[in-house]
Amino acid sequence: MDGGFRILVVEDEAIIAEMIKIMLQEMGHNVPFVCHTQDQAEKIIDEEQFDFAVLDINLEGGMEGIELAHVLKSKGIPFMFLTSYSDRSTLEEAKQTLPGAYVLKPFTEQDLYTGIEMSLMHLKNEGEATVNVKDGHRSIILKVADISLIRADNIYVEIHSGNKKHLSRQSLSTFLELLPQDKFIRVHRSYAVNKDHVTSVGKNSVEIGKTLVPILRSFREQVLKTLGL
Repeated sequence: MDGGFRILVVEDEAIIAEMIKIMLQEMGHNVPFVCHTQDQAEKIIDEEQFDFAVLDINLEGGMEGIELAHVLKSKGIPFMFLTSYSDRSTLEEAKQTLPGAYVLKPFTEQDLYTGIEMSLMHLKNEGEATVNVKDGHRSIILKVADISLIRADNIYVEIHSGNKKHLSRQSLSTFLELLPQDKFIRVHRSYAVNKDHVTSVGKNSVEIGKTLVPILRSFREQVLKTLGL
């Protein structure tokens, strides 16, 4: 895994939560959020940005971690379970959320590392192609399908994903090498678009949602060909 991620840890035992945090930090990850209850975690999920979650299942005597997993799944945020529960009933409930990994306590740093790697591998195998982007001092995971537009900005690229923008220090050409070539079209020296997000094509521009992106004359023939026009 290149670079670290912003990780949410949900664990009701403070000592174990701190141990998980330290292990993750030693792997190079950032752990800005540690929650001990379902309510705390739901607030973070609703209001903050993070890339991955490590969830305990039993927080207040029930299956709160599984309920949180369903919320994360609906938002497309990868997660794993780290729990002492190994009974068949709990495993069956946990399986319904499609976790990236299910690691039992007691655990080692290697178990935690492997769980994260397996989670990201499963995400890719499910057809959810992702790309790891360095945005400032943090690494984030973006779904390739959500990236609509990429704009070169001096020594950075501005990546439009959903309703958010991310600034990464690299060239447009370098970033495009990380993406499926059959999905992304270079329309200008400074712009590339995801053809699945193109809503209309004009003489000198393509439209991405409500954003007009200029087409450079020298790129126009290839753009039209790629779009089947």
